[in-house]
Amino acid sequence: MTAEVEFLIERIDKEYGAGAMPAGYGEAGEDPPPLEVVDRVSDEYDAGEGLAGGGSAGSSDRGHTLDLTKTNVVSIAPVDESSTPIGTEYDHSIERSAGVRIEGLHHGEWGHIDSNGEQGIPWPALVRTVRRAIMRVRTFPDTQTPDIRYTHLQLANAAPQSHNYGDYFRRDEDVQFDGFERLPVP
Repeated sequence: MTAEVEFLIERIDKEYGAGAMPAGYGEAGEDPPPLEVVDRVSDEYDAGEGLAGGGSAGSSDRGHTLDLTKTNVVSIAPVDESSTPIGTEYDHSIERSAGVRIEGLHHGEWGHIDSNGEQGIPWPALVRTVRRAIMRVRTFPDTQTPDIRYTHLQLANAAPQSHNYGDYFRRDEDVQFDGFERLPVP
């Protein structure tokens, strides 16, 4: 797991909890529907461990193996990295990206997404909660990566795919970490 993926998992886990549902949905003080935040390239994710199912996970269509009847899922994977030398020293401008996928299933199919909030969280509220968790640390996110200092992060390449299905909800989006890497002098 990369430091950026671990950072995003911790942020979303910290943000999602009591108070995650918008006002007027669910009972007062009620916990929100379950949410599993996972590293999409981990062995556990590939085997479907911790979630019902099995086989290869992360398929791009509705045939995924995660059991969305048990939990909504946010899966995160490293996507890309680029660096450009700056100055005459060994420093680089660096950009790393992580792909965030949010998935849920309508309560009519025994999932945890419900537009009126009675039997699940409304899809827009789940998306806003995940995006808010990420954007709250958009300046100087500290991923504890040696020799790298990020100046900001941003969301890009949003790809909502819920319109393809009536009861399966999905949104893919990239998180871009921008900063500088100071390499040690040989």
